Amino acid sequence: MPSLLTAGLVAVLAVTAAAGRALLAAVVIVVQALFTLGGVRFSSVHAARPAAWLAFAVAAAASIWTVYDGTSGMRPVAAVLGPALVAAVAIQLLRRDGRPGLTASLTLTVAACALAVLPVAWVALRSAEGGVYAVGLGLLGVGAVGLAEGLPLSATVRRALAVLGAGGLAAGLVLVIDDVAAAVPAVGAVVVASFTALTAVTALAAVDRIGQEAGTHDSVPVPLRVSMPIVTTAPVAYVLGRILVG
Repeated sequence: MPSLLTAGLVAVLAVTAAAGRALLAAVVIVVQALFTLGGVRFSSVHAARPAAWLAFAVAAAASIWTVYDGTSGMRPVAAVLGPALVAAVAIQLLRRDGRPGLTASLTLTVAACALAVLPVAWVALRSAEGGVYAVGLGLLGVGAVGLAEGLPLSATVRRALAVLGAGGLAAGLVLVIDDVAAAVPAVGAVVVASFTALTAVTALAAVDRIGQEAGTHDSVPVPLRVSMPIVTTAPVAYVLGRILVG
């Protein structure tokens, strides 16, 4: 089940985040591969395959660069996106098939590159002082949504429960674990976990919509369902986490 796979991948991210940013980056690259090579690559849009490979190359490079950069900034992401956009245009210019679906292909390539680099924010946030706690709280929100997706309830109810549950669990962590309480204020912890959960819920709703427009729920690749919540929540956790831990 995709929801359990998401929760399991989130757990691995949390463990590696505690171990260090290099290991976290390795798992982030796996997430990026799932999103690009497992999701984007199987799009019905023309030139989806080169778009996926370009997005993965750009995303992996940004992840590795962020580890070696050693700071909590997003400079590597900004540095790789410019050349990626030029490459996206070049891919279309090099086509020799009359360039059918040019707009859709270019849009897919640009969107894939932009989305694929978002998980780098998890690595950058981990590099901040106290960032490991912010990363953990952000992943808590995503994991809560992943687990809630397996409940035999309507999508609206289970996702609302996931957001509320993420906030409650974050508050509990602050009360129980002194290190977390010292690094992140209780209100801040609830905000990070709740907003990442809300973003993950929105991402899943968007994936559901893609499936509906394609005509069937099963038309959306499983890797896309697994990775999308982690991809989209990264910048939210980063912004809120940097506000909290500096």
